[in-house]
Amino acid sequence: MMQHRAMDGVAIVITDKAIERRERAIDGHQARADRFARIGQAGESDPWFALRVMTGCEKAVENALVEKAVEALVPMRKGKSWERRGRRIEGKMMPVIHGYVLVRFLADVYAFETVSTVDKVIGFLRAGEQPKRISHGEVKRFHHRAVEGRYDWQAMSAIRLNAGDRVRMTDGPFEGMTAEVVTPNRKGQGDVVVIVSILGGEVPVTVPLAMVEKL
Repeated sequence: MMQHRAMDGVAIVITDKAIERRERAIDGHQARADRFARIGQAGESDPWFALRVMTGCEKAVENALVEKAVEALVPMRKGKSWERRGRRIEGKMMPVIHGYVLVRFLADVYAFETVSTVDKVIGFLRAGEQPKRISHGEVKRFHHRAVEGRYDWQAMSAIRLNAGDRVRMTDGPFEGMTAEVVTPNRKGQGDVVVIVSILGGEVPVTVPLAMVEKL
């Protein structure tokens, strides 16, 4: 007959320090929630900003911000379609610009630090020493053109680019900035990789060909 061995119980001691740490964590979480609630009251006249995020995490960051009542937007476009064995495979939806999320909030002294605490956020696109402000009209136009399909992979462009060419960005958070072409595009559709110089540093960005004009 099987016998059950008695097991000695081990007392779990919850120290005052452990309780204090837990209370601080709860207070910190509530404080962050309060800060997000305050900055999420932006109006039509308030500017937008471009958040740099980990590539592939754009929608996750957008959803996390929306859950915190902060207005966020990732304009989407249709990717490349394929023909395989006589069957057309439609392109998947993807961000117009990989690695960026547009966000609008009340830009007080603590707001930028608060938004930067969201997981997968790297920082803000800057113009000089300050985060670059983008008007609501610019964001609305950018989003509308994305919905229209102007940035889809199949959208045709008369531009043909070689490596080293200089271009100007015509839409989105980089509108008005100049850049240098890294990878050529002579097909008249699809994407182009460019280098944008910001604060003495160089930022590589992949954008639709329809978003640049040759200088």
